[in-house]
Amino acid sequence: MNKDNETARQSYLREFNRMNNQIDDIFGKGTIEAGDKIVELLKKEDLTHDSAYASLQYAYNKIRYESNFLKLGLKIKKEQI
Repeated sequence: MNKDNETARQSYLREFNRMNNQIDDIFGKGTIEAGDKIVELLKKEDLTHDSAYASLQYAYNKIRYESNFLKLGLKIKKEQI
């Protein structure tokens, strides 16, 4: 690996850690735990990187589609009922 690639890799990994800290601060611990469980499930399924990414994209699309039917921890005010 050449020096430029190694520097870019180290920069990415530092940025990845920083992004995780922001997610924890903004969304709370449950978000990180759910993400970790998803990654572990993908590992157990022994998917390729592309297949794992496609699975995540499918899940994202399904959540968006079903968002009107899912309770995702949102509280509804009495006035909205």
